[in-house]
Amino acid sequence: MEEHLQALLDAALSFPVAWGNMGRGVSTPRASVYRVGGLRDMTLQGPGLMLGRLQVDCYGKTFAEADAARKEVCATLEDYAGGPVQGVFLEAIRDGFEGDAQLLQRVSLTFSVTYRD
Repeated sequence: MEEHLQALLDAALSFPVAWGNMGRGVSTPRASVYRVGGLRDMTLQGPGLMLGRLQVDCYGKTFAEADAARKEVCATLEDYAGGPVQGVFLEAIRDGFEGDAQLLQRVSLTFSVTYRD
């Protein structure tokens, strides 16, 4: 799932996205993706689908830049299905900043992802 979604985001977004870190460089906008939870569905036939939670942090020098990145991420991931991914659904949006709000603005998204492991 991770590799599939990373390839999807790399192809669709106009800015860099990194899994598990901020990536290299200082350009903005940019995004970071983190797995923040997961649960395997068990069936009588054995292990079933995974239900994961991803946090995508969209960063920009201004709130408008971070929010524009959020819109691109949502347009790409929301309701997506393909490959091992059965569905991606937006759960929450939060605004925030890193350290000094004048340096870096952030919009955080939480998605639930149903996928085959």
